[in-house]
Amino acid sequence: MTSCDRARTSSSTHSTGCGPLGGEERMGETCSETIGSFPTTPVQRSYWLGRSPEQPLGGVGCHMYFEFVSRTAPDPARLSTAYQDLQKRHPMLRAVFPDERQGTISADPVDTLAVYDFSGRTVDSVESELETVRESFARRAPDPTRGPMTALALSLLPGGASRLHVDVDLMVADPPSIRIALDDLVELYEQAEPPPITYDFTRYRNEYGTLEGESASESSVRTRGLLEGLDLAPPQLPMACAPEELSGAEFGRRLLWLSPSRWGRIREKAESVNARPESVLYAAYVHTLARWSESQGFLVNVPVFDRPRVHADIDRVVGDFSRLLAAPVTVSDGSTLRELLEKVNRSERVLNAHRDSLSVQAINDEARRRREPAPVLGAVYTEMHRDLVSERFVRHFGHPQRTGTQTPQVWLDCLVYPSGESMCMAWDAAEDAFRDGVLDGMAECCQKLLTAFADSDWTSAPPESLPARQRARRRRVNATDGPLSGKLLHEAFFESVEADPEATAVVHAGRSLTRSELAEWSLRFAALLGDYGVDHEEPVGIRLEAGPCQIAAVLGVLAAGACYVPVGPDQPSNRLERILDTAGVRFVIGSAPIDRQGTHVGSVEYVPPAEADRFPARTRPLPVSDRSLAYIIFTSGSTGSPKGVEVEHRSAVNSLEDLNRRGDLRVTDRSLWVSALDFDLSVYEIFGPLMAGGSVVVPTADEQRDPEAWLRLMERHRVTVWDSVPALLDMVVSTAEVAAAEGRARSEAWEEGDPLPEGSESPLRWLRVVFTGGDWIPLELPPRLHRLARGCRFLACGGATEGAVYSNCFEVHRIEPDWMSVPYGYPLRNQRYRVVDGQERDCPDWVPGEMWIGGVGVARGYRRDPERTADRFREIGGVRWYRTGDRGRYRDDGALEFLGRLDDQIKLHGYRIELGEIESVLSSHPDVSRAVAVVGNEESAPGLVAFVQPVGDEIDLRGVREHARNWLADYARPSRLFVLLDLPLNANGKVDRPTLADWAAPMSDSVPDEPPRTETERCLAREWNALLDREVTARGQSFFDLGGDSVGITRLAAVIADRFGVRVSLRGIQTTPTLAGMAETIEEALRSRERRSA
Repeated sequence: MTSCDRARTSSSTHSTGCGPLGGEERMGETCSETIGSFPTTPVQRSYWLGRSPEQPLGGVGCHMYFEFVSRTAPDPARLSTAYQDLQKRHPMLRAVFPDERQGTISADPVDTLAVYDFSGRTVDSVESELETVRESFARRAPDPTRGPMTALALSLLPGGASRLHVDVDLMVADPPSIRIALDDLVELYEQAEPPPITYDFTRYRNEYGTLEGESASESSVRTRGLLEGLDLAPPQLPMACAPEELSGAEFGRRLLWLSPSRWGRIREKAESVNARPESVLYAAYVHTLARWSESQGFLVNVPVFDRPRVHADIDRVVGDFSRLLAAPVTVSDGSTLRELLEKVNRSERVLNAHRDSLSVQAINDEARRRREPAPVLGAVYTEMHRDLVSERFVRHFGHPQRTGTQTPQVWLDCLVYPSGESMCMAWDAAEDAFRDGVLDGMAECCQKLLTAFADSDWTSAPPESLPARQRARRRRVNATDGPLSGKLLHEAFFESVEADPEATAVVHAGRSLTRSELAEWSLRFAALLGDYGVDHEEPVGIRLEAGPCQIAAVLGVLAAGACYVPVGPDQPSNRLERILDTAGVRFVIGSAPIDRQGTHVGSVEYVPPAEADRFPARTRPLPVSDRSLAYIIFTSGSTGSPKGVEVEHRSAVNSLEDLNRRGDLRVTDRSLWVSALDFDLSVYEIFGPLMAGGSVVVPTADEQRDPEAWLRLMERHRVTVWDSVPALLDMVVSTAEVAAAEGRARSEAWEEGDPLPEGSESPLRWLRVVFTGGDWIPLELPPRLHRLARGCRFLACGGATEGAVYSNCFEVHRIEPDWMSVPYGYPLRNQRYRVVDGQERDCPDWVPGEMWIGGVGVARGYRRDPERTADRFREIGGVRWYRTGDRGRYRDDGALEFLGRLDDQIKLHGYRIELGEIESVLSSHPDVSRAVAVVGNEESAPGLVAFVQPVGDEIDLRGVREHARNWLADYARPSRLFVLLDLPLNANGKVDRPTLADWAAPMSDSVPDEPPRTETERCLAREWNALLDREVTARGQSFFDLGGDSVGITRLAAVIADRFGVRVSLRGIQTTPTLAGMAETIEEALRSRERRSA
C-alpha cells in the first residue's frame, strides 16, 4: 500500500454575493464554474439536523455506499482525473452546507481519489485491509459545513484485481442522481466528451425552492381527513432500546431476491389484475412490518424522486430531488393474496393522489395541531425503477458486490431495485436497535410472501408468517400433553383420611383439626345439603368469615356432588344478590347481610353452618364425573356486571397436581392461607397441600391482613409453602426483613444484600417453596426472599381464573440483567399458550399480543352468559382456548412475558403507551420495590403519573428518573413521580389503581396556569416566544404543546448556549419540556459550572 491516508483537498471555498444563473447562460463547457448558494430542500434540512449525535438514531451520515469487484484494475491516474472532472461537471458534488437552510458551491473540486495498494499482500491480509477500508466508509459522516460530501477510493489487489469504493452523501445526490454521476464518470474515464449540461440544481432551487410551503398549508384540512383515526407513528417493532438512546448505530444489509422467472410471473399476474408489479413488493414489505408491529395502523416513510419538467437538461442534473411522503398503512390480512394486494393498492392510490397532503412536512403540521411531537418515521420504503448502476459502469469497474445505505432517524431502510432481469429488495437496518433475531425473522417472512406471490395462485391464502424456528419452538414448549388422573378436587383429601386419619389437616387459633375431624365435619355439610335436596352440580353459596369452617363447607359442598360459589362477607348486598341470582344459588351456607334480615332473601335461603351439627355424616362423598363443575368464582366484569367462571374438577385438578409436582409437595408440608375464598388462588392454598397429604394454617379474622401475625404463624407452625399474589408476599418479606434485624446485628461480618448469617433466626427460614402470581412480580422480590430463606424455591406463576388458578410457571434462580420483569414462563401440563394479534394470528417473538390459554385448564365458560362466553372462549382444532385480555409476548427462548392488561394500554399525546411497560422499567431500578403508573384524573390535562414503593427507607428519585430516561421513550416517561411507603391494595391483594388515579391530581407538583416565577423562566419564555411565535404565559406549558418539534429543539439548544452560556443536551430539553422544567435544567447546569470553577 502506498499510503493509507486519503490525500484530500482540505479547502472548501465559499463564494459570497453570487446569485443564480440567469437564462441558460453557460460558463465554459458546463455550469461547473458557477459559484452560488441555494436554499436547501426540506429533506436536506432533515439530513443536516438528523446527523447530530444527540438526535434519535443520529451520529451517522446519510449516505449510500458501493463496492465494485473487478478482475482487472482501472488506471488510477485516469480515474483520478475523471473524478476531478466529474466534480467540475456537477456542482452539487462540490456542495457544502454552512447551516441547515443554505447550501453553497465550492469553486474547485473538493475531493481526490484515494488509492490503496494491497497488490503485494497475502490473501488473508488483503481481506483484513479491505475490511478496514469498508469500516471507514460505513462510519463515514462528513461535516456538512466543510465537506467533502463524496468519497472515491481504489483498492489494488493481488493478481491485478481491484475494488472500487464509492460513497455519496444523499444531501448532494439522490439515488437516481448517483446513477447519473456514475455514468458520467465512465464517460470521463474513457476521455469522452459528455454533452454539456445547461442547468444545475443551484439554479433549480433558487427558481423554485420558495414555493414549497404553500401547497402544504393549503392541504392541511385534507391531511386531517386522510389521517382520521390513525396514529402519527411508525410501526411499533420489537426494539432493543428506545431509538432516541441510539447514536452511531451499526447498519447491516439483508438481501431478498426474486429470480428472473419469479419476477416475470409476478409481472404477468400483476398486469392481469391492473396492478403495478412493484406494488407486490410494497405489499410484502408493509405486511411484514404489520406482522411484527403491535399497532396495525402506522406510517411508512416513502421517498419519491420528483424532477419537475422545468428544463430540457433536468434528467442529467445531479442533486437531491427527493421528497418524503408519509404513507398511511392499515394492513389486515385478506383471505387471499389478491385481497392483500388490493388493500395495499388502495393505500398507494391515496398516497399518489394526495402527495402534498401526505408529505412529512404536512404530517409534522398535523402533529403540531394535535399537540403531539413530530413523529420519527424510521421505517422507509424506496423504489428504484432502474438498476442502481448501469451495465456500462459494471463493464468498466466491476459488479457491485457490497452496497448499503445509512440515514439518520431511520432504523429500517428498504430499497427495491431491478438487477438485470431479477428484482432485489435490500434491507439496511440499524442492527443494535432491534432485538436479536427480529430482522432475520422479518426478512424470512417477507421472502416467503414474495415467493408465494410468484409461485402460488393469488386466490390462495398468504403463507404462515411465523418463522420456521419460532413455530418449532412454540410446538416444543406447548408439547405438554400428559395423563389425566381423573380425580375430583376433593378426592385426594378423602383418600388421605383413610391412609392416616389422625394426621393434622388444618391449624387454626391454636388448635389442630385432624383429617378425620375435617372429613366428618365436611360430610355433615354434605348430609345437610342432601336433606335440602341439593342436586348434582347445583351451585351452593358459601358466605363465611375466614376460618376452618370455610374449608369444611367447601369440602362438604363437593362431597354432596354440588359446586361451591364463594362470596365474601364484605360484598355489598346488591352485588351479592346479583352474584347469587346469576349463579342460580338456592342455598348459602352462612348468614345473610345485616341489611337483609332473616334466613330467606328473595329465593335464596341462608343456612347457618351450625345446622350441619344436626346431621350424621355421610359415609363417603357422592361419586360424580371429573367433568362436573367444582366451583364458580365471580370476577369483575368490564360492564360492571360480575362474571361467574365455571371450573370443572378435571381442570382444577390438572393444574394443582402439576403445581404440586413442580413444588415437590409432601405430607410434611404446611401452607399459610392468606387469600380470600372468593379469589381463585385460594383453590391452591386449600387443596394443594391437602391433595399432597399436608396441612393448612388458617389465620383468624384478626390475623387475616396482619403480616406480623403471619410471621408468628409461620414461625410457630413451621410453614413450608406459600402461595399469594406478589403484593402479599412482598408484605411478609418486608416484615421479615425488619424482624431479622437482631440476627444481622449479631454478626459484624454481615453486609446489606448478603444472606442472613449462620445462627440468625429468619422467621421465613422454614419456607421451602413459594408460588406467586396473578400480578406483576418485582425483580427485587426473589433475591430478597432468598436472603431470608436460603434454599427456598421461587416459582413465578400466571394465568387467569378462567384457566383454573395457574396455567404457567417459571422457577427463578437468579435475576438476569436483560429482564425488565420476571418471565411468565412455560405452560403447565396439559395446558398451552398462544400470543395473537387482533386478527388472531400468532405473533412472532418479542411482538406483544393477547395471551390465550388453551387445554384442559380452560373453564367451561361464564355462568348463564352465553354471549360473553362465546366472545372469550374458542374451540379451535379440538383445543379449547380462553382469550385472557392480558398483554404478553414470547421471548426468543420460548418463555412468555406478561406485559399487563390490554385495557392498561392508553393513548396520550397521540402515542399508544403501555402502563405495564412503565411499571416494569421503574420496578427494575434497585431502589424500587414496586411501581404503579396511572393516568391522573385531571380534566384539563391528563398526564402520566407513577407511584413508587421504595425497597428501604430512602430512594434516589433523581436516579429513578434517569433510569426511566435510559429505558423509556420520551412520550412514555411519567411527568410526575411520587413515593409511597405502602401502595393501596384491594380486597384480593392487588394494587388499587382507581384510588391512585384519584390521588394523582391533588399531588400535582406544578400549577399549569402559574406565570413564570424566576428570571430564568422569564428569559426562557421570551426565547420561546421568538422561536415559536406563540405567547408563553404559564410555567407549566410544554414546548411541544406550543408547536415545538425536533428542528425547534435543535435551535433552542443553540439559543440556550448563547443566552445562558451553558450547554443543555437535546435529550435534556425533550425530557423536561415544560418552561419550569427546562428552566430548572438550565439552572442546574449553571450550578454545575459554578461548582467546577470553584
